[in-house]
Amino acid sequence: MKEQSDSKKLIPIYLQKIFLEKTDKTHFIRMPEILAELEKKGVTADRRTIYTNISLLEAVDFHIEGVQEKGNYKYHLPERTFDSNELKILIDSVAASKFLTEKKSRELIKKLKTLGSTFDNESFNRRVLLDKRVKSMNDRIFKNLDSIYAAISTNSQITFQYMRWNTQRKLDILRSGKEFAASPYAVSMNDDNYYLIAYDTRTKGLKHYRIDKMQSIKLTYEAREGKEHFETFDMVEYSKKAFGMFAGKEETISIEAPNHLAGVFIERFGDSVRIRPSLERKDFFVARITVYTSIQFYGWLLGLGKDVKILSPDSVREEYIKYLSEAISVNSPQIP
Repeated sequence: MKEQSDSKKLIPIYLQKIFLEKTDKTHFIRMPEILAELEKKGVTADRRTIYTNISLLEAVDFHIEGVQEKGNYKYHLPERTFDSNELKILIDSVAASKFLTEKKSRELIKKLKTLGSTFDNESFNRRVLLDKRVKSMNDRIFKNLDSIYAAISTNSQITFQYMRWNTQRKLDILRSGKEFAASPYAVSMNDDNYYLIAYDTRTKGLKHYRIDKMQSIKLTYEAREGKEHFETFDMVEYSKKAFGMFAGKEETISIEAPNHLAGVFIERFGDSVRIRPSLERKDFFVARITVYTSIQFYGWLLGLGKDVKILSPDSVREEYIKYLSEAISVNSPQIP
């Protein structure tokens, strides 16, 4: 008898689970079905008990709606934390994220599915390139993020080892394992990868590091340095300037390009790009942008076509010409 009494105390929890799994905006459950679901859990209840417990759930903002049909009522949960389309977007994002390992992606997708009803399960089996994408090959990123956020919140510098891929698809530790030191200030996501933005005491400037390539992060509990560099720091602008998050020298560049490419510059640089008509060529414009020059930037520029031209400064134009010349030389047929 006591066991049955204890089970009845769990009715609100059971009802919540039933409505989350068995109903949604367009699917309903009727009283006999509710009672049958409770029976499966070893709980015998009557209609009055169900009405009382539904009222309890309503009192804590778990909104169950009753709709009359042919003298009876059917019930459902019309609103959820995430609707079906929102969950599909989240599942797609997890599946497409390169910084997550395939194992972690599957774990997160499985958890996200539980936030929908059983009627959504089939549509959630989307398998969005999960087996095809280049996925991160390590699980350290979550632990690294925890350490970095802890350092930021306690105003602490950190030390860590940094790695890079070798031709055997393994990560080699740089500098023979000698630790890097940095003052962490922000975390950014760029091209599906997490980056630490930090102040480097040795170079007296900003640096960024791929978080999945960091290991053995330790908090030194020495106060961070370089605060003045971050007082006006704009993460969005920094990401726009650093192509593929590859560092380089910051330059303000004037580029001439055909009018049909104006949208490319606006979408890449937003409000920071200044555009005017070209005085030299009809149907061309001149864009003035600030970027960190790197081979990634020059590769992006080359991809815009042969009509795109660097006007100034001369040093950047010459560096771009050198980059193109070396690429041509490497790819030219070797004459014996």
